[in-house]
Amino acid sequence: MAEKRLLYFTSRQVCACRWMSGRLEIDALFANKEESIAEFSKYVASARNALYYLLVDVIEEDFHQENIPYVRGRDRRTLLARKLAQRYRDVSLALTLSLGYETGPRREEKVLFSSFTNTQQFQPWLATLRACQARLAGVFSVPLVSPLVGKRAGVAASRYLLVSLQRAGLRQSYVENGQIRFSRLGLADPADAAEIARQCATESARMQQYLTSVRIVPRDAGPLDIAVLAPSDQVALFRTECRSNAQLRFQVLDLDSTCRNSGLKSAPEGLLGERLFLHELAAARPGEQFAQEAERRFYNIWRARLTLNSAGVAVFLFCVLLAGLRLMDAFNAKELAQADTEQARALSAQYAKLQTQFPQMPASSENLKGLVANYRTLEHQNASLALILGELSRALSAAPQIEVERIDWRVGVAPRAALEPQGHPPAPAAAGQPPAADSDRDYQVVEISARVNAADASDYRNITLLVDRFVETLRQQPGLQVISTRLPFDIAAEKSLSGDIGDERAAEVPRFKVLAAKRLGS
Repeated sequence: MAEKRLLYFTSRQVCACRWMSGRLEIDALFANKEESIAEFSKYVASARNALYYLLVDVIEEDFHQENIPYVRGRDRRTLLARKLAQRYRDVSLALTLSLGYETGPRREEKVLFSSFTNTQQFQPWLATLRACQARLAGVFSVPLVSPLVGKRAGVAASRYLLVSLQRAGLRQSYVENGQIRFSRLGLADPADAAEIARQCATESARMQQYLTSVRIVPRDAGPLDIAVLAPSDQVALFRTECRSNAQLRFQVLDLDSTCRNSGLKSAPEGLLGERLFLHELAAARPGEQFAQEAERRFYNIWRARLTLNSAGVAVFLFCVLLAGLRLMDAFNAKELAQADTEQARALSAQYAKLQTQFPQMPASSENLKGLVANYRTLEHQNASLALILGELSRALSAAPQIEVERIDWRVGVAPRAALEPQGHPPAPAAAGQPPAADSDRDYQVVEISARVNAADASDYRNITLLVDRFVETLRQQPGLQVISTRLPFDIAAEKSLSGDIGDERAAEVPRFKVLAAKRLGS
């Protein structure tokens, strides 16, 4: 975590403090003069990597409330910039705070404009910070930190006036709904405690009258709560001087107890109420500040670098976590594989032990496996006439005019070239089946001699249709291939119609032959 340096700026001097884990230490004091700039430059150059917070406590701070139309985005930013330029001559240290919206048909936004009327007194110090490339987190004022201090002090009222004594003087800050509305700094002598107590009472009454006259505080709001921060040894004195009445309701708070409750562990001697404001600024700085982005350039660069580093660390940790999970998965998988290997080894040993108890076989396991494989091959290649006859019967059932006279059946005489298309290799054997034989003796060949019982033996067209239908039915049988068909007459286009029909034997029944084949095992 970067070290935090707090610069408390007043009209007389600049107090440089170091804050770390609730402990506040004074590093250096610089007079608010041109001669102190060189010494301040050396101080900043010695700790450029620290984060600098500039807390301003001067009289020249203006507050102005105005209602603007309900706009958003770029239009709102343009309108606010124009309002600031109209209100202040120098807007290098100016800000706008949204105070909510008016309840009504127009729904205007209430905006508080604030700026320092004399910005020239800050420029040499800001220029030194820029020249040293210091990480300036922002320029803040005591009124901006007052709502945080009031919340830390336990002020429960929604509207209250916070009164505190700093080196710059007596500060009165009016807070409404957790936001600063108006603030005033008056001169005071810290050495005279009684006068400070009386001044708190009188100035609070004047502030209440002023806020009511400018309508910041409604007239019917009742008594105004006044929270006074007093040192521990002066609490009784302040309570004596600050008495509540119909317009004011005082609450004197112990400054030392409030500092302890806020988490301030230690602070240098001589610091008044500013120690509480400095601590709250370092512990929980307000979201709004006066400096422009040009003044905070190196702080923004540092914050971007920190974001990138944090993102890189987060990605690295995620990768490490993912790698650890993958390593655990791999380790578990390795353990499971080892367990499976041990289980397989144990089962193999158990099976080998059981094998020793089997009766002696006349042949070895390898010979038995070869014998079973040969038996399956022979069973696959076994020829069966019953299958052929069944397929022939189904074809004859579809053609009742055809009568079979003779069936010649044999194995392995059909040439392979007549059964397979030209240029196509033989189909591979199915998985788990023995490969086909390389010779031509792997077919069942059947030659069917049949006749056609037609009404008119000279009706060539009808006879041809009957034979073709019968042959087509045979082709549709699974695995059966028709090799050739010989009709009782020649119907080739290049020859004249011829046959044994129409001559002296025309009265005979026409006969034909069909040669078919089927691969063994199909």
